[in-house]
Amino acid sequence: MSQTGEDQIISDSQNAEGDLSDNKGEITASESEKPGINAGEQQPPEGDGVAHVVDDVSKAPVVVPSQQNNGDDNDSGSQGKSDPNEHTSANDHKMGEGDGLQVIETPEHKVTRENGLTSDDRVVEHNNAVQDSGDTGNKVSDTERKHTKKNASDSEHTNAVQATNIEEIVQKEAKKMEKTIQRTVPPAPRKAPGGKKMKKCIYISYSPDAGFVERKFVCETIRQLKENNLSEDIWFDKDEKNTDSPSWFSQRMEAVERCKAAICFLSESYFQCPVSIYEGRCLLERVKSASNPPQIFLILYNHTEVPRMYKEFLHNLVDLTGIRAKTSIAEKASIVVGTLMEKLEPFALVNSPHQAVPPPTEYTGEYKKKKICQWSQYDLQEWLYNLGVREFYRQSFAESQVDGFLLMSIMDQDMQEGLGVDSKVVRKKILQQILAILEKEHKLTDNWHLRSRTVRARPDSVYLVYDPTDVRLAQNLKQDLKKKNLQVLSHVKLGQSKDEFLQVNGPHVAAAKHIIVVMTEASATSLFVFHEVLFADWLGKTLVTAMFKNVWNKLRPSFKAVLGECPAIDFETKMYSESMDVLEHQIKPLRKVPGVVLEQSYLNRMADGLKPLQILAASTVVSFTEDLPEPKVFISYQWDNQTKVHEIQRILENNGLPCWADISPTMSQRGHSGVSTRGSVTGQPEMKAETLELTIQRNMKSSAVVLCCITPRYIQSDNCIKDLTLAEHLGKPIVPILLRFVAWPPDTAQPSIKKMLARTVQIDLSNDKLFKQNFHQVLERIRKCLTNKPTM
Repeated sequence: MSQTGEDQIISDSQNAEGDLSDNKGEITASESEKPGINAGEQQPPEGDGVAHVVDDVSKAPVVVPSQQNNGDDNDSGSQGKSDPNEHTSANDHKMGEGDGLQVIETPEHKVTRENGLTSDDRVVEHNNAVQDSGDTGNKVSDTERKHTKKNASDSEHTNAVQATNIEEIVQKEAKKMEKTIQRTVPPAPRKAPGGKKMKKCIYISYSPDAGFVERKFVCETIRQLKENNLSEDIWFDKDEKNTDSPSWFSQRMEAVERCKAAICFLSESYFQCPVSIYEGRCLLERVKSASNPPQIFLILYNHTEVPRMYKEFLHNLVDLTGIRAKTSIAEKASIVVGTLMEKLEPFALVNSPHQAVPPPTEYTGEYKKKKICQWSQYDLQEWLYNLGVREFYRQSFAESQVDGFLLMSIMDQDMQEGLGVDSKVVRKKILQQILAILEKEHKLTDNWHLRSRTVRARPDSVYLVYDPTDVRLAQNLKQDLKKKNLQVLSHVKLGQSKDEFLQVNGPHVAAAKHIIVVMTEASATSLFVFHEVLFADWLGKTLVTAMFKNVWNKLRPSFKAVLGECPAIDFETKMYSESMDVLEHQIKPLRKVPGVVLEQSYLNRMADGLKPLQILAASTVVSFTEDLPEPKVFISYQWDNQTKVHEIQRILENNGLPCWADISPTMSQRGHSGVSTRGSVTGQPEMKAETLELTIQRNMKSSAVVLCCITPRYIQSDNCIKDLTLAEHLGKPIVPILLRFVAWPPDTAQPSIKKMLARTVQIDLSNDKLFKQNFHQVLERIRKCLTNKPTM
């Protein structure tokens, strides 16, 4: 109890008539000690009268006359005016008969009340204590008991009023606290009727191969969208923390299949990365076939030609090129959010704001237990600190909100220009440490899938992908392939989850050179086939579909996106033996056998039996060829690099540059012995009378540029001489690209060809590193030729 409250009550008692001066009757507790009352604050009594105080020594009630009695004696006459100098024993004192008594509790009495005793119980307990002490002569009369009950009733009433006041105060404080919580704590995410967490409906499609600046723009845009209550509605693989998972690709494609809206960050990198290309195809396939198609929003990050298949979505395009290209990343993100936010709100189901992670108060070393792709910006700051990087540079990383996801794509130029790290030593140290960490992570057990990408495939080996219900068909096919001296692999265990399934069978997929997908009714919706196909494509394997049943219309959109342009063989309508010959020729071409002169008719038959799955499943070939656009790029090549040429054609067409090369499944391919086949007849039903030479002349004339795929064999082939001579005659610009190293200008070429190529500048794509590094030059050179295209 506070000293101020005690002194105030004692002063009031001394001013009243009939005060007690007995030391045993001193007040030891006041109303200010009761819960809900501030110390030193005096509460007015509920009624006038005498206050009963429980003494510390005797535990008996001591009567303190109220000020309103004005010194009058009580009616009973048993209790008169007290002399201040007189010491009266508490045991000899009798309770007064006046009205309005108020009981003031001592701590001991208060404990008794909290233990559930009422005022009557306390009086009875006191009387028992008096009787036990031997003071039997001073018994309480009936009248005194009535007054005691009345005093107890008044005390209970006073306590009830005070409790009501306390309850009101508590309710007010609770309301204030509730409002504070509502302002600081976001609402709990809404759940689906089954109690499960609602699925995220807005998908973020971007290029995983994008550079640091483009990734930073994507992350900044997502951050601003989440701050506008879309935190639980956006599916972004970085936030899902699955970028290091073996099933990362399949999880992205599954999210594409179930989203209701998608934001596509278009760029040059977007149309060169297979993952983002597949996502775009999947979205477009859903738009064409689904009854409730997703809404697609396009963001053009840098200048690139948007393919014609995206033309119908250009009304939702946010163009960041031109004048906007000079704005900062935050400003570009704000433009995107301001343009799309109102359009995205109908697709938001949760409307939960983003919760910022509070920064740690001290360095804990937790980043050492995480993979670099999962580092937060605080983990990165601690890593830089332990690396000995100056605070000025660390602050630059912090202001740009660089985390492990962005660090994975950072380059020396990004640190110098984007982050202001002007010290070459610091930049080199950071890059070396990143490579060291990635090398260490590469050896981890759960990173087996990363090591699988570096496994050298066994020659003449195939992996059979099929649904477990088609095991009998797969066994027959496996036996026939083994008879052709092929090593056949397949899944050995299904496992309990998709990660376990891939971990057990993934190394076998990596060890095979070719992947054969057995297409049946069951495989169209099989999860086993789905995960194996996407994992094999992620590894960069060659996929071939053995179509035993045309179930194109039943395939998942992801299947159509991945397998649509892969070669397929018709086992449904063709004879089994003929289809097996085509499959064997695809896996182990006979042209590699030395000393065998292959007949052109045989080669044409093999080429006709191998078509893209989308074409093979179509009802007619004519309906497809009628929709082909006029080619802009003519590709001149020789057969020894057909796979690479097909990849180049795919990238160019994804960048809005229609190409023509005689690798179309409806065209007879160029001679594999180096002899020209320009006099052969094309395989197109509607053009039976047109030779391949006439077809080449017609397509080169309509093209704007000729792309020459230079190899040592190409320089010495008839195709090179005829194509370049025709290009010179038609006045077409020539863009040479090196698929194999050749001295420039080529010494082995004919003088006229050497002179023609000497006037051009070659682009080196002779290995995978140079291919990725220099392919943008091919796009720029072709677009420059299109801009300067003469009017015919």
